[in-house]
Amino acid sequence: MEPFCIGIASLKTIGSSYRLPHRGVESDMTRMIACMRFQPKSGKTDEMIKAFAEYNCDYPFTESLHMGIIDLGTGEFALIGVHNSVDAFVDIMNRDVRISEIMREFVEPHEDGEAFHSLSGPEVDLKVYL
Repeated sequence: MEPFCIGIASLKTIGSSYRLPHRGVESDMTRMIACMRFQPKSGKTDEMIKAFAEYNCDYPFTESLHMGIIDLGTGEFALIGVHNSVDAFVDIMNRDVRISEIMREFVEPHEDGEAFHSLSGPEVDLKVYL
């Protein structure tokens, strides 16, 4: 498959998908970054964060560089994960007990009915552009 170009960025293929160049494309050490945005139900913030803390103790994210919750200052929070590899990210997504299922009872659904708005992808290697 030939590289696909957008402007000056050449996208490389990973499997059957085009992706921006990122660290370690040729290996499976590509870091993955994931973000899950949510709003706790009224009065449930402390219980939700406690549930996350307990989950983190019971099911540690040993293959992640960072897993934490940030307060967006709007009543919403975001769970941010930086994972050492695509495989580590996939393993977390395939856990028997997923963090989203633990937190769901504490979260107010968005207008579209979804409890979480999520995005994730491989880390772009900025050195490629220098």
